Amino acid sequence: MLKITQSFETGNIVRLRLDGTLSNDAFSDLADACTAHRDGVERTVILDMAGVEFMNDQAARGLIDMSNEKLRIINCSPFIATLLETIAKGELAE
Repeated sequence: MLKITQSFETGNIVRLRLDGTLSNDAFSDLADACTAHRDGVERTVILDMAGVEFMNDQAARGLIDMSNEKLRIINCSPFIATLLETIAKGELAE
């Protein structure tokens, strides 16, 4: 289960604090939340991953696919940071 808490940093930045497990189902909810904040608005979304205990490979791939200059990922645990780096480099087979 994933809890998403949003807070507006400024008019152009929103922080989504994530707590729990980032699974395939939870990733769908996260993608919807990101899209809602980015569609039609020049807004940066910060994903604060400090409370994420686990993320599966498919959710990590989804995050990498969504990543761009308007989506920042911060406060990852060492496990999640390594998983994201490994997938971004293409070193983890699908």
